Amino acid sequence: MTKLTFALATTALLTSTSLATADNHGNHSLTAIALSGDNMLHKIDVATATVKASMPVEGVSRLLGIDLRPATGQLIGVTDGFEIVEIDPETGATTVISKMDKELPIGGDAAVIVDFNPKANKLRFMSGTTNHRVDIESGAVTVDGSLTFDSADMHAGEAPAIVAAAYSNSYGTPEATAMYDIDSTIVALIQQTSPNDGTLAAIGKLGIDGAAPYAFDIATDAEGKNTAWLVSGSMLHTVSLDSGSVAESWELTGTDGAAVRDITFMTAM
Repeated sequence: MTKLTFALATTALLTSTSLATADNHGNHSLTAIALSGDNMLHKIDVATATVKASMPVEGVSRLLGIDLRPATGQLIGVTDGFEIVEIDPETGATTVISKMDKELPIGGDAAVIVDFNPKANKLRFMSGTTNHRVDIESGAVTVDGSLTFDSADMHAGEAPAIVAAAYSNSYGTPEATAMYDIDSTIVALIQQTSPNDGTLAAIGKLGIDGAAPYAFDIATDAEGKNTAWLVSGSMLHTVSLDSGSVAESWELTGTDGAAVRDITFMTAM
């Protein structure tokens, strides 16, 4: 793949008081699963930024989003009927786990966020400023605080436009985690400093031209190192969790022009 930009991001191991930051070293020998269209999955070799296989998800008309469940290694999806399904990443076959007992209001083509809190083993499910927390075994939904910028933040009073999100330390069941979002209006990395309350604090601009949809995830390895990944348009990027800026960029090939709207990384368990 052709490297377009390069910057080093600092790496820190998880401690009781701090979280690991994005690690942009190594050959990125990971497999990612991306979602495009209504229900098409793409298996991506991250080392070459190339789609190696594509398949439709069976028995599902439309998926709202996907994510790896770190505690179990399952690939989980949410359907437009608010069913939570396990997806076989090799075949696309699905198994229904539960159905949410409360629907998420979704306006038109608004982005929907599906991402696991690895510490709580609960699903964060958001759209617009609505912020839900879901127990996927029972389908029970807790309505959390609406998304809003902290009163001390430079964007206080502005309407957030959160279109993607991910948790750090998404490997097994960690002792600590942090939630990061992408805001499409200011084209920046945001920290959701209190995920349940919905409080937002800007970290920094991505430094790229915004191109919807955005797909964002944080891959964590067994040593607790986090690498933040972003797909925007036809580009695959790594992002510094310290500054918010894009660190490395590659052309993503093999999607046949389909827009990637969600992505997750199948890290080893």
